[in-house]
Amino acid sequence: MNKEFMKKIIKAEILKYEAFKEILPDCIRGKLNDLEKESMSFLKDVTVEIIEESLKENKRGADEVKKVDIEFS
Repeated sequence: MNKEFMKKIIKAEILKYEAFKEILPDCIRGKLNDLEKESMSFLKDVTVEIIEESLKENKRGADEVKKVDIEFS
């Protein structure tokens, strides 16, 4: 798909979500904002763990030496 089209669709969805939040009562909007913050914090923590695990696996793989047989025909 066209890159600009996708950007506009995503922006439209964001605006629709923000408009929906504006019509919510203040108490519910506050709870929703707290949920958003907790969700982003959770996602950030999970992402950091995945990246750290990946780096550890790559480092372990770099330390290993494997014998390679090469045949000339």
